[in-house]
Amino acid sequence: MLTYDLSKRQGTPIYEYLYKCIKEDILNEKISAGDKLPSKRLFAKHLGISTATVENAYSQLLLEGYVTSVEKSGFYVNRLENPKTKTKEKGPKPLEEEFEYSFFSDLRSNRLQRANFPFATWARLMRYTISSHDEALLKTVPFNGIYELREALCTYLADNKGMNVEPYQIYVGSGTEYLYARLILLFAPDGKWAIENIGNQKIANIYDMYNAAWSFTDTDENGPLIESLIKEKSNIVHISPANNFPLGNVMQIKRRQELLAWAAASPDRFILEDDYDSEFRYKGAPIMPVYSMDTEGKVIYMNTFSKTLIPSLRISFMVLPPALVERYQKKLSFYSGTVSSIEQYTLAHFIRDGYYERHINHMRNYFRSIRDSLIYELEHSPLGKIATIIEPSAGTHFLLKLDTDKPDCRLKAEIKAKDIDVAALSDYLLTKNRDTHTLVINYCGIHWDRIKETVKRLSDALL
Repeated sequence: MLTYDLSKRQGTPIYEYLYKCIKEDILNEKISAGDKLPSKRLFAKHLGISTATVENAYSQLLLEGYVTSVEKSGFYVNRLENPKTKTKEKGPKPLEEEFEYSFFSDLRSNRLQRANFPFATWARLMRYTISSHDEALLKTVPFNGIYELREALCTYLADNKGMNVEPYQIYVGSGTEYLYARLILLFAPDGKWAIENIGNQKIANIYDMYNAAWSFTDTDENGPLIESLIKEKSNIVHISPANNFPLGNVMQIKRRQELLAWAAASPDRFILEDDYDSEFRYKGAPIMPVYSMDTEGKVIYMNTFSKTLIPSLRISFMVLPPALVERYQKKLSFYSGTVSSIEQYTLAHFIRDGYYERHINHMRNYFRSIRDSLIYELEHSPLGKIATIIEPSAGTHFLLKLDTDKPDCRLKAEIKAKDIDVAALSDYLLTKNRDTHTLVINYCGIHWDRIKETVKRLSDALL
């Protein structure tokens, strides 16, 4: 029987600590592939904890692909690639729209309500920045961002993402589009990009704008297929493993290992990991980035504050593996920083003083309550008879599958006639133009007091 000392968890929830212990034993091959985990009831009795706690730990292992559940039999350990000991690489020393129409309910855009941004705190920190960094604010912004912000990001990534990075690896830019463009130039002329055939059309548009070579890669529910990457002769693949948009799938451990092995097989292969919306997970432990598993320096990590703070802030960042830092410095360091030093210093204080983490927790609870209320109203409305909610328990959207023969363009038009803007899943199919009869419900900008009326208007439009 597996035995773990739960007294060493140091404030970590019991289920999360138990999940991590079992995961480590699987990765270290103390628990072999094919082994059956103890039954939830006997394991709980052995450890002196509740069965629900064991069930939560097993569910997280199942979600990430470490185990398989066999009905009426139990949980069995999956076969994984042999993990390598992570080594720290030495790198070079660091160098120092027009207003749109306002719908009654916008279920398409990433709009936030004013009350959800801590303006008072932000204004106070900005005043402090102006008074305490007076000379520094007059200098040209470094090409990779203010050092204090990059240092604060290192601490945040270590504490929340399991990523051990140094400030010289971090590059701050005005939005992910800007950072995509810099990467295209970094890998030119030899970069052959691969993107999944369902996702944000904007990425393909950026590649086209810079005349980058790219292709769609075949995928399944876990993300890009390795054989497709090899067939297309791609050497950089774009993924969002924690919350694939718009499907909401989590990339499981086996596919993550396959991608890392694919990248490690050639010096010019890399993985671009977009950690989109990963902060908003409502069930289970946070999903760790592929970067935290990388032992060969093959993953480029990218994230943004557009969703966690406000889109208009326009601050994103990426983490380059050490092997690419020197190349970036030689090739692209002549570009000036694109985010003002005032905002960067203010954000550094916001993160370092704990305001950002508290804000994330507040927004996670807020989005969960909005989501729960919206789903409840949908399920108890006339739409409940023809609609199926596909809800991944993450991000700020879910899918609404409709039992209808109406084409997607007509569905959207009829909903828009009720003063509601919404996207269809087919809007994100980049290789085919076909009807999915599925709506993508982005609920982050919906007003509390408009949820009931929004569902009523959807019902009137669709029925």
